[in-house]
Amino acid sequence: MSVVSVHIADVGVPRSLRYLRHPRPASIPGLVHANAGVAATFGTTPARPSLGRVGLIAFWQDEVSLEQFEAKHPLAAALGGGVVVHARPLRIHGAWPGIGDDVPKQRDVEHDGPVLVLTLAKTKFSRFVPFFRASQPAEKAVATATGNVFSSAVLRPPFISSVSLWESSDSAMDYAYGGHQAGHPEAIAAGRVKPFHHQQAFIRLAITEIRGSLAGRNPLPAAAVRA
Repeated sequence: MSVVSVHIADVGVPRSLRYLRHPRPASIPGLVHANAGVAATFGTTPARPSLGRVGLIAFWQDEVSLEQFEAKHPLAAALGGGVVVHARPLRIHGAWPGIGDDVPKQRDVEHDGPVLVLTLAKTKFSRFVPFFRASQPAEKAVATATGNVFSSAVLRPPFISSVSLWESSDSAMDYAYGGHQAGHPEAIAAGRVKPFHHQQAFIRLAITEIRGSLAGRNPLPAAAVRA
């Protein structure tokens, strides 16, 4: 099963430009796929880019490959001062490079403990404006959603993504599907009528390790993780 990592770090505006390129799998041993971008804060309309903050979402052949990357690679060293999350997929809706066919597709998957949720998309240029309009209520609502611990966008158009940490699978699903938070169900419905993206995936993951902080704050204590 896939091994997934998320790094989000404040590296400063001048240095951030060098880390916005998507790493090529051939450039890092064991890397299957990766996307990088500028991080943006949810809770504002639209989401506000955090200048100097970058994110990396990566898919690995195995845990050893990820451990070697973090021990030896300059990119890992540059991003290691922020928040680092390791996770394994619980379920996927859609498809994305680096996620194998062995990951469950059903919505309800048993898991006890906090989860990482990734939404990943390669957006059609002609649908950028409608997509951002449709997604703004959901982006604003996630910041105050019950059970949400941390949320951020990672953007390098046409790649658009969100990263969020939740206290439980139930809280993540309640936000996404329960209808108690305005915006997200409506955005999903609008995308079904006329798709926004060439490719997209919604992935819920079990957190196996978390460390570090952003602006001095650790969004989820390591003791909360039950891998």
